[in-house]
Amino acid sequence: MRSLIICILLLFPLSLGAQESDNRIWVNAGLKVGFQAITYNNPTFGIDGYTYNENTIQSNKIGYTIAPFLRLSRGRFYIQTEAALGITRHSFDFTDTREGSIAGITPNIPIYDLRTYCLQVPILFGYNFVMQSSYGMSFFTGPKTKFIFTAHDRQMFKHFAYNDLEEVLEKKTYYWGVGLGVKIYNVFFDFVYDLGLTDPSKFILAPKVRKEFSTKRRDNILSFSVGIIF
Repeated sequence: MRSLIICILLLFPLSLGAQESDNRIWVNAGLKVGFQAITYNNPTFGIDGYTYNENTIQSNKIGYTIAPFLRLSRGRFYIQTEAALGITRHSFDFTDTREGSIAGITPNIPIYDLRTYCLQVPILFGYNFVMQSSYGMSFFTGPKTKFIFTAHDRQMFKHFAYNDLEEVLEKKTYYWGVGLGVKIYNVFFDFVYDLGLTDPSKFILAPKVRKEFSTKRRDNILSFSVGIIF
């Protein structure tokens, strides 16, 4: 709440150069739905001899979001916050790097598949560089916090040495996003790229044998959404 109040106060000096007719603060609300895909920056895994390397295949599966939002505007500048409920999906196909693998025999490929249910809350600072009555274009940027509902995430480790592996995830991660918006009457389209600032993973656990395996990664989110603003 404190951050939102500070952001609102910052909106006033940004628009001092606006025309007198633009000095009012406009409040708009809306709803948008979209798709998103995750990519990872140089992730590392060490799962009992299975490691992430140049032969590991990342599968960028499509996730979904739905988000009500609130926008405060003054002149060409605006601040927007959202509450985006979503599903993110990703998987890795690993290479067997263990010593003693039998030559000439193709092993079962280890696969890690992850699905998380999350709430994403950004605070976006935007500028309308095209602003007409029937259409417009804007650039926006700002921080985002992603909350993971760890009780509802789905994980699948297949063809590993242990059959009870579980990744322990951080419940909260942070991003910085940049995006471009296109508005036609009350309908708009957003293209956003969120750069991961923190690691969403703590470690991978094999509970039965009480082993922990290290993992490190930062995920980036590319998303597209369409919505309506009132």
